Amino acid sequence: MPSALLAFTQSTPLAHAVTDWLAYFVGARVYLRGRRADPIRLGRAELALMFACTLFGAAVGAVLLHALASLSWIAAQGPSAWLSGKSVLGALLGGTLGTEAGKALTGWRTPTGDAWVPALATGLVIGRIGCQLAGTWDMTYGSPTGGALGWDYGDGIARYPTGLIEIVGVIGLWWACRPRPGSARGRAYNAFLLGYCLLRVAIDFLKPPFGAAAPGGIPIDRIGGLSAIQWAGIAGAAWFAVRLARARGR
Repeated sequence: MPSALLAFTQSTPLAHAVTDWLAYFVGARVYLRGRRADPIRLGRAELALMFACTLFGAAVGAVLLHALASLSWIAAQGPSAWLSGKSVLGALLGGTLGTEAGKALTGWRTPTGDAWVPALATGLVIGRIGCQLAGTWDMTYGSPTGGALGWDYGDGIARYPTGLIEIVGVIGLWWACRPRPGSARGRAYNAFLLGYCLLRVAIDFLKPPFGAAAPGGIPIDRIGGLSAIQWAGIAGAAWFAVRLARARGR
C-alpha cells in the first residue's frame, strides 16, 4: 500500500464539536439572512411550532439513520449506543419531514426550503472539514486506496478523502441548484437535496463496508448489498424527484 500523500494528526472530539457548532452557527446566519428577503408570514407561536417540528425531525432522523447503519452492532450494546452518533443525511430527510408536518399543523402551504440551500451548503462544507481532520474515530473515513491522493486518517493507511470529495460535490450542487430569480418556489431545495442524496449513495461506496475498516471501528451493515445510508439516499432521491416535478409544475 503506497503511503498517503496527505496526513494530519487526528483531532479530538472537542475540536470536532467546535467545527460542528461553527457549521450550525454560520449556516443559521446564512439562512436568516436569506429568509429576511422571503419571510414566512406566520404568527410567532405558529412559526415556533414549525421550527420545533423541523428540529425534532432532524434530530430523530440523524440518530435513527446512524443507528440503522450499524444496527447489528448497536442492538447488542447498551442504550447509550443508540445516541453514539448522527447521520447528516438522516437529519436532512427527517428535517424535511418535520417541516412538512409543521406546515400541515400551521396551515402554511407555500414552499419554504429555497432559503435553506446556501445555508445547508455552507454548513455541510464546514462540518465536513471537521470530519476530514477528525481521523478514524468519527466513522466518516474512506476505504483504503492505491491512488496518489490517499489520506492518512491516523492509522497509517492511505484512504479515500471522502470528506474532501463531499465538500467538492456540495459546492458543485450549490452552484447548479442555487435559487435563481423567477424560478419556481421549492425548485432549488428539492434539486439540491435530490443531488445530495445521490452524492451520498456514490460517496458511501468509497467507505466501509466496501473496503477495510480501521481497527476498533463500528461495523457498518449491508442490506441487499448496500448500507442503510445508501438505501435512505435512494429513497430520498426518489422522493425529492417527485417534489421537484411538482414544484416545476406549479
